[in-house]
Amino acid sequence: MSNVRQTAFEILKNVMLHGEYASLNMRYGNYDLNDKDQGLLTQIVYGTIRNYRYIRYQWELYVDRKVPDEVAVLLDEATYQLILLDRLPAYAVVNETVAIAKRQYPSYAGLVNAVLRKLADKGAQSIKRDDDYEKFAIETSHPGWLVKMWIAQYGLETTETLCWENLKDGRVEMRANTFKTTTEELLQDPAFSRCGDSDVLVYDGNILATDYFKNDLVIIQSGSSQMAVKALDPKPKERILDMCRAPGTKTVQIAMAANNDAAIYSVDIYQQRVDLIEQALAKYGITCVRTVCEDSRTLHTKMPLYYFDKVLLDAPCSGLGTVKHKPEIKLNIKPEDIDDIVRLQSQLLDSAALMVKTNGILVYSTCTLNTKENERQIRMFLRQHREFELVSEETIMPDREHYDGFYISKLRKKC
Repeated sequence: MSNVRQTAFEILKNVMLHGEYASLNMRYGNYDLNDKDQGLLTQIVYGTIRNYRYIRYQWELYVDRKVPDEVAVLLDEATYQLILLDRLPAYAVVNETVAIAKRQYPSYAGLVNAVLRKLADKGAQSIKRDDDYEKFAIETSHPGWLVKMWIAQYGLETTETLCWENLKDGRVEMRANTFKTTTEELLQDPAFSRCGDSDVLVYDGNILATDYFKNDLVIIQSGSSQMAVKALDPKPKERILDMCRAPGTKTVQIAMAANNDAAIYSVDIYQQRVDLIEQALAKYGITCVRTVCEDSRTLHTKMPLYYFDKVLLDAPCSGLGTVKHKPEIKLNIKPEDIDDIVRLQSQLLDSAALMVKTNGILVYSTCTLNTKENERQIRMFLRQHREFELVSEETIMPDREHYDGFYISKLRKKC
């Protein structure tokens, strides 16, 4: 067990202090843990990050001076286990955490011991803040500015639901590889179930350990991401452009929907990411896609104008709809970051407009929940591009079938 807590501490330092992704640390780290310990490691790492403000509030009640950042992360990890993982024996959490402190931060071992013993004895305390918004932000471990932004954009009730939903474990969603099987065939196994009335599937168990995954009968892809391609509605023989597309999951979905019989171009700015797209295409035997390494903002200088029947722009965004799966976003996102993202999205939309032929379709999607990147971005685009009209738009909230948050707008070029 001590190895689990030490490993979790190393990962948490990478994520919370150095801006790395938890998923990549978990996936590529060689931790030599059995399945049970691997499960606990995942729970500790993601649980600590998801609840980062709430647990820090709890232990800071017993500290009257600033502690080094790494010691703070160690206290975060232990506090999460003590107050939110009550199935773990408190003495083991305290003793093993103090042992880590003695090895790595001996001058703070006494403080760590005293703080954790008080937490173990007194448990979680109610949050005292005069500002109700800030109190709620601490309770749900979101930045205060983000909670206020969501309330202004979506209302108090929706924001409360969203923030509590973000504290839940993310699930693995998938779809059938229609080159090999169908949704209906997979559903013959009761371990599979649909999300609502869609073709989005979930599996009761570890899908990665099954022959379904090993034999490529299923493709891991979030349900809301799948809906963006559904809105595009690819057909055989069409000319289709997929912008900003590594690692290629949507490109693969487009090609399958078109029965590998369309002229599809898949673009990314970085060659190593284009390589990922090509690996995905080869894996599924897709031959109708041409990959392009290019900045999608300047595609109009390299490709024929007004050429494509359909264009998908799944734009770079702040990712605020994916916090359940990527809780580290809450740690790193800043309001000023969004302004830069909005400018990039606008430039990409301007480029996309030049690629769509008359009566063609442009689908713009993001995996964020922020009207500035979504509805307001499209309103600005339509004011500047009168040749387009809005066909439909949808904001998918995470409480809908527990999907990631997503925005999808479908536009038609009138002339």
